[in-house]
Amino acid sequence: MKTKLSILLMCATLLLSGCSFGTFSVDTLLTPPKLSQEQQEIHQCLIESVGNDITLKYPSSGDNRSAFVVANIDSEPTEEAIVFYEYSDLLKSSAGIRINVLDKSGNNKWKSQYDFEGPGTDIDKIVITNTSKNDDISIIIGYSTLNMTDKILEVYNYKDGMLNLIGRDTYSVLETIDLDNNGYNEIVTVQSGVEGSNATASLISVNESQLVKSNITEMGVVSSSVTRFIKGKAMPSHKALFLDCKNPDGSIHTEFLYFRYNSLQNPVAQIGDKLIQQTTRPDGYYSTDVDGDGVIETPTVTVLPGYELLSSDKQLYLTTWSVYEDFYKLEDRMSGYYSINMGFMLAFPDSWKNKVTVKRDEITGEVVFYEFSETLENSVNELARIAVCPKSDAEEYIDNGYKVITAVGQVDYLVKLADEGSNELATNLQTIRRNFYVVSK
Repeated sequence: MKTKLSILLMCATLLLSGCSFGTFSVDTLLTPPKLSQEQQEIHQCLIESVGNDITLKYPSSGDNRSAFVVANIDSEPTEEAIVFYEYSDLLKSSAGIRINVLDKSGNNKWKSQYDFEGPGTDIDKIVITNTSKNDDISIIIGYSTLNMTDKILEVYNYKDGMLNLIGRDTYSVLETIDLDNNGYNEIVTVQSGVEGSNATASLISVNESQLVKSNITEMGVVSSSVTRFIKGKAMPSHKALFLDCKNPDGSIHTEFLYFRYNSLQNPVAQIGDKLIQQTTRPDGYYSTDVDGDGVIETPTVTVLPGYELLSSDKQLYLTTWSVYEDFYKLEDRMSGYYSINMGFMLAFPDSWKNKVTVKRDEITGEVVFYEFSETLENSVNELARIAVCPKSDAEEYIDNGYKVITAVGQVDYLVKLADEGSNELATNLQTIRRNFYVVSK
């Protein structure tokens, strides 16, 4: 099994990057993605309109990561295209990012309708969504510029062949979510505080072609401390934005933004250190929807048995995932071992609690679960070991007694179990499958 180590490490890397083994290659990392037929047609139309000395620009965050965004952004039934680019020859234009809007003409050919320069040097994010009951589609574009902490937000609508600017603001965090459950997305932003003071979060809505900023609430951190954010539910009836924020010592905590009593609320701003302390854990343990029910879980960690006296860089943790409940409470959902590198969580069966520890197999890279017996050195009764590998290599593991827990794309998760009856803590494949979660990042 030694030959599997490099493959396992590559597998873990691919899981973190979002790549699958079927599409991974060095070339895909070094060259722009290949354009589809429709994108090639749009690209050619763009070149005919603005010249061929251009470089396509790709948003760095959000769901839309393409230089070509094709969507219906007006009242007509056909789709339009928004393309981000810059001139390769900076002498021809300033260094700003450029946006071109194309539409299809009567002969079903793409035609450039509108071209302008945005207020940044790169595209951070683009969101196309309905933000009000008048059915106008909002085009929300976030721009970034070198040496500027906050980014620039501009909101447009598309009418009569033009992108019309509705309004602008600044942000360090930008997300769209229907927090007040009125059927339309609001824009949620976090902005840096003045001269090092705490950041503020705001709701921005579009009303009669104007941006309306309201419901400003304070954050517990400066905006530059937000390392990751994700939207989902905090409670069954409350959508929320979860922000994982860095503490001065390098650990992270979570803040929650949701809409209640007709206002934007952040419990951390209301009760301060209590929730910060309750959600503080090492960096890398980010909030996410572990079990796929739409409710976001926030992790906290405690040291696994046997690791208490080791240095922090050698410790392994028991991870507990909790959901935010009303009245500033966190409710534990599950506890077990979470492998950040291999992208899975195994919730411990009740019989394992306080009786099982974990070691990493330095040769194979596998995660191995042992009955804890006073020290790590004495803990030698193996209960299960989990391996992650490309699907094409799974047969070799199966031949060596492993069984498939689950598969995601071209990646298989496998377990080798101790014989039932060999140990009172020994478990079965059904229990492992029931308690196993692939954790997206």
